[in-house]
Amino acid sequence: MRPTRFTLGATAAALLAFASALPSPSPAQAAGVRPPALDLSAYKGKVVYLDFWASWCVPCQASFPYMRELTLRFGKQHFAVVAVDLDRDQSHSQAFLDRFRPNFPVVFDPKGKIAKAYRIKDMPTSFLIDQSGHVRFTHQGFFPEREETYNQQITELLDENN
Repeated sequence: MRPTRFTLGATAAALLAFASALPSPSPAQAAGVRPPALDLSAYKGKVVYLDFWASWCVPCQASFPYMRELTLRFGKQHFAVVAVDLDRDQSHSQAFLDRFRPNFPVVFDPKGKIAKAYRIKDMPTSFLIDQSGHVRFTHQGFFPEREETYNQQITELLDENN
């Protein structure tokens, strides 16, 4: 069964643009370097794996290595991973990020405004957004035994415009 298609609404897009002004936790911050701003419009024409996570989330510890691998596997195609951190205390997320060293952008959303726009109920939750900006697949939780299904969904979306 295929999930319902949703178009990213103006509210979600505005919140993602708003989030671009927030600092992203990264090892570079320790050196006083501000990471580049994030704006989902920068990913127009790409398949985006948008993931909501927090440092206290045990399944997120399994999903981060997977998302690193996705970036390595699909990153040279029209594909990007973007993660949204829901920790209220950035020091918690920084310790998590220092441990898992993501190779993708992370947005800090301590008040949950972006998460609220996406109606996040489970951690982690990820959305696969197609190249025209429609949410096509939603994954509530992370299940390593479903990685091949997730990969097939990404490949399906990448193949749609080829």
